[in-house]
Amino acid sequence: MNYFKQRRLIALLSTAGLLGLSSSVFASAFQLWEQDGATVGNYHAGYAAEADNASTAFYNPAGITRFQNQQITMGAIAVMTNMKYEGTVDVNPFLGVPPQSTTAQGGNFAVLPALHYVTPLTDKLGFGFSIDVPFGLKTNYGDTTIVRYATTQAAITVIDFSPSLAYRITDKFSLGAGLDIQRMFLELDEAATPFVGVEDFPDTYSTNKFNDTAYGYHAGILYEFTPDARIGASYHSQVVHHLTGTSQFTGELANISEVGGPYSSHATTNMTLPPYTALSGFYKVHPQWAVMASAIYTQWDTIRTITLNGLSGMQDFVVDKNIQVVLPQYFKNTWNFTVGTDFYATDKVTLRGGVGYDQTPVQNAYRTVALPDNNRYVLALGTHMQATKAIGFDLGWMHVFGKQAVINPPLQIAGDDQVATNGHANGGADVFSGQVTWDMA
Repeated sequence: MNYFKQRRLIALLSTAGLLGLSSSVFASAFQLWEQDGATVGNYHAGYAAEADNASTAFYNPAGITRFQNQQITMGAIAVMTNMKYEGTVDVNPFLGVPPQSTTAQGGNFAVLPALHYVTPLTDKLGFGFSIDVPFGLKTNYGDTTIVRYATTQAAITVIDFSPSLAYRITDKFSLGAGLDIQRMFLELDEAATPFVGVEDFPDTYSTNKFNDTAYGYHAGILYEFTPDARIGASYHSQVVHHLTGTSQFTGELANISEVGGPYSSHATTNMTLPPYTALSGFYKVHPQWAVMASAIYTQWDTIRTITLNGLSGMQDFVVDKNIQVVLPQYFKNTWNFTVGTDFYATDKVTLRGGVGYDQTPVQNAYRTVALPDNNRYVLALGTHMQATKAIGFDLGWMHVFGKQAVINPPLQIAGDDQVATNGHANGGADVFSGQVTWDMA
C-alpha cells in the first residue's frame, strides 16, 4: 500500500468511526420513567395521581398538598440491560474488504439515585424538592469485536434538581409547578484503524465528552373526587441543552500524522430533550385493593438531527480539529401505557403489580447497532413494608421485554466515509429498586 493510499484510508476510517458512534448513541430512546423506588413495583401506573410519597413533587407537584407533615424518600434504582447484536459490520464497502460477521453484547449495569422531599408551608400551600434522573442511557460493546468501529461506549445522564410549590384551590382541586435545573453528561467513545480485518494493528481511540446545565419546568393538577378516587395530569417542558466538552484523538492514527498526536479540541453539540404529558387515575375499589393507570405522551420529534462540531480526527488526509458531523434522527412521538394495582395485605404490608407497553421513538429506517430500540412490554412487582409509624421501605422489580429489532439502516456517510450494518438485535432489561421513606410527623 503506497503512502498516499494509506493516508486516504486513515482519513476515511477515522471519520467513519466518529459518524457511527455519534449516530448510534442518539438512535435509541433514553427516557426513564421511574424516578423513585416505589413506582418500580407497579411500573409507574399511578404516575400523576397516586401521590402517596414525596416523589409526587417530580411526577405531579399538585400532589404535594396531600401531605400534612414533612416527608423524605431516598432510594436507588439498579438497571441491568441485555442487548445482543448479531450481523455484519462493513467499514467503507468500496475498499473491497468483505463485511465481517459478529456477535456483540452491549448491555451494561447502572445505578440511578433518587431523593424527594415535601413539606406543608400553610394549610393550602406546600413545597417539594427532588433530585432524580429522568433521562439516562449507557452501552458498552467493548473493544474485542468489529462493532468497536461503530461504538465502544455511549453514555448519557441527565440529573434533574427541581424545587416545586403546590396550592390547594378547593378541598378537591390542587395545582402545582416547579423549576427543573438539569445537568447533562454525554460521552461518546469509539475505535478506528486503517487496516480493517488485519490483526495486531493497534487501534486509535476517539473519546468525546460533553456537559451542560439547562432549565425547564414542570406543572400539574390534581382533582380528588373522594379520599379514595382522584385523577391527575402533569406536564414536563422541553429542555434545550447547549453542550460543550473535549474531543480527544489518541493512538496510532494520530501518531503517524505529520504533527504527531494525541490531539484534543473543544467540541460542541445541541440537544433538545422532549416535553411529555401524563394523565393518571387512582381508585381504591375496596379497603384492600386499589387500581391505577397512566398514559404518557412524549414529543420526541424535538430530535430531528444532531450536529457535532469541533471533533478531533483526520479528514481530507490531514489532522483536523474542527470536524462537523450531521446526523439525521427523525424521532417520532410516542405513547406509554400502564395499569397497576396495590393490595393492602395488612396495615403494614402492601403488594404491588403492574404491566405496561412502551413505544419506541426510533423509526425503522434509522435504527442502528448501538441500543437498537424497539417497542417493549413490561411486567412489574413490588412491596411496601411499614417498619414503624415513621419509617417505611419499598422494594421493586420489573422486567422489560424488548421486541427483536432489524438493523439495516442506510449507509452512514460523512464525507467519503461509509459504515454499513446489517443484522438484528434482541434486548431487554431487569430493574431493581430499593427505597426508604421517613414520615416526619
